[in-house]
Amino acid sequence: MKKLLLAAAAGLLAASLAHADTDAPTPKHELRGVWISTHLSLDWPNRTQTPAQQRAALTAILDHNVATGMNAAFLQVRSQSDAMYPSDLEPWSYYLTNSQGSAPAPSWDPLQFAIDESRKRGLEFHAWINPYRAVANTATENTPGQYAASHVSRTHPEWMLTFGTVRILNPGLAAVREHVTTVIMDIVNRYDVDGIHFDDYFYPSGTINDDAAYAADPRGFPATAAGRADWRRDNINLLIAGVNERIRVAKPWVKFGVSPSGIYRSSTDPAVGSPTSAGASQHYVTNFADTRTWLREGWVDYLAPQVYWYIGQTGSDYKLLVPWWNENAFGRHMYIGIADYKMNTAGWTDPKQVANQIALNRSQTHIAGQIHFRHAFLAANPLGYRTDLQQNVYNRPALIPPMPWKGATAPPAPASLAASAGENAVVLGWAAAGEARDELEKVRQFAIYRAPERAIDLAAGQNLIGITHGTANAFADTEAEPGKYYYYTVTALNRLSTESAPSNVVSNDFEAPTVRTRDASVTLADGAASLEPVDLDGGTSDNWGIESLSASQTSFSCSDIGTRKVVLTAVDKAGLSAAAEATVNVLGRVPQPAIAISRGDATPTNAAADAIVLGYGAQSLTLTASDAASGTRFAWTPAPGLSANGATASFTPTAAGSYTFTAQAFSENGCPAVASVTVAVTDARCGEGKVAVCHKPGKGNGNDGAICVAPSAVQAFIRKGETLGSCS
Repeated sequence: MKKLLLAAAAGLLAASLAHADTDAPTPKHELRGVWISTHLSLDWPNRTQTPAQQRAALTAILDHNVATGMNAAFLQVRSQSDAMYPSDLEPWSYYLTNSQGSAPAPSWDPLQFAIDESRKRGLEFHAWINPYRAVANTATENTPGQYAASHVSRTHPEWMLTFGTVRILNPGLAAVREHVTTVIMDIVNRYDVDGIHFDDYFYPSGTINDDAAYAADPRGFPATAAGRADWRRDNINLLIAGVNERIRVAKPWVKFGVSPSGIYRSSTDPAVGSPTSAGASQHYVTNFADTRTWLREGWVDYLAPQVYWYIGQTGSDYKLLVPWWNENAFGRHMYIGIADYKMNTAGWTDPKQVANQIALNRSQTHIAGQIHFRHAFLAANPLGYRTDLQQNVYNRPALIPPMPWKGATAPPAPASLAASAGENAVVLGWAAAGEARDELEKVRQFAIYRAPERAIDLAAGQNLIGITHGTANAFADTEAEPGKYYYYTVTALNRLSTESAPSNVVSNDFEAPTVRTRDASVTLADGAASLEPVDLDGGTSDNWGIESLSASQTSFSCSDIGTRKVVLTAVDKAGLSAAAEATVNVLGRVPQPAIAISRGDATPTNAAADAIVLGYGAQSLTLTASDAASGTRFAWTPAPGLSANGATASFTPTAAGSYTFTAQAFSENGCPAVASVTVAVTDARCGEGKVAVCHKPGKGNGNDGAICVAPSAVQAFIRKGETLGSCS
């Protein structure tokens, strides 16, 4: 297993997201996204490059994002009713092949490639779409290669609305809504995207010539300025709600989100809008985008308002806008769009501006992360702000925030987690994830946790040390400090970042404890004695520390008196154990009691001293038990005619026979010992007060030779050696 783990980890060292501990509070869940713009080839691709060069450039972008600490990519795949992927609905993008509608040669699928490469790097992938923009600049409409004959502006000029030099698809047309939805569902159905992402291009500001569309489908909205504004907002609502529903039915795990401009409405009433200047652009008013309704109705899974102002900016203050958005999330995720492109411009000269904005985001209860606009500015790193993100703000990994409303099913927990020592790393391995039919039971990634305590707090961001780039079931912790020991556990994540229960806990302590014992003695009291495992410890040690000691026997009774072998087991903090044997001398003095017999009448009977002759001489005996130990207690075995009180018992028989009496002695150690005596009882009663004597010369006279004599004559017969009682 160890060799297997080492081999598996060798290729994972570069792919693992392991980070050193820092004191900076880092949320466990935080979306960290980057917009990658393809419009005008702002970030990618270079339309004059070969497909191989374009692929290399895209992987370099994704690598840069991962190195910065990002966990999500937002790639623009439809910027002006075109496609960065093969489509039967819209032409290939001009920005990919230098000629709209012309397929790349040699053929390749940039969208599929981007998804695959994002997966390899542990990045969530969102397909960024401009829903309405058709022609970004009418001045280029007739430029060769810019717009193909199959472009919607050529095939459906009646769908166009023109605003200055921009043409958009008319949101008031049902056919437009159906076309846009069809394009989106083509992507959803053919590609395994994590999300569909709309930008802020809805109705542009300016005069809108949509009278014909309104007249054809007013839907009950009045022909007033306010009515027309509500109608336009409803046009957008219909698209948002419709797209959401179609995605939900087809692939309920695919996320749907929008990044509107940063101000909803300006108002002193927080229930209406945010505390911004009245002259600020407001997407509810200017773009007819009612984003609060989308959130409230659950039509979007997240909103990413583009709060492109600095902290303290007059009229549009970041520190006032973000708390307002925080309070208007309506249970959905709120990601803040950050204007990286403004760094080192007026008001953005503080190298910590972006870092401070993220800190403000993290202080809010409903802000779940941020998206940076855009990749080229992260790469340019003005004022070293990206370096600060990499080294400080994003220096620890973060999980994508889960979306329980899209599905709460968790994948199965990883099993059989094991640790081994690699080269300058702690290598972890666990059982591979099994196949699952349910999409949400499928494992997308694994999260690795490390802590100095066995009870690892999975909610604490500082304990999350890594996230695998895919379902590889091994991880190398290269940041474990030499000489320090930790506990590790692993959880599985599905595509919604829903987390499984944790695996078993392991440690990087691979050295079992050394157990040293010493012999011990115990003395029984009231028949029992005990010892603690530490009483057998003769200097047990471990490189990390002993967590527990246990002994194979800690309680002793009378049956254990003598020498006992006891095993001492030590378990260290890593759960490793070792054992050694010790000798325990169990002390419990066994008393040897004696029973003395005495009689009050010393009349000779020619019988044993511990015998009774019924009808002559002493008719009772006194039995006295004794023991050398102090405080001994006695218990007598009951028998007919025996009465006992402590060490003394009295026996007065009523019939002949042999009687055995037992005295059980308990000394201070409580262990019992037994002494016994037997008393013979002869019956010499002849009636009329006479005594039976076995007179041997009398044999043959028809009896056994016994004769009855007066008590006064008994001694004469005894002196002759006769015995009392019958001769049989």
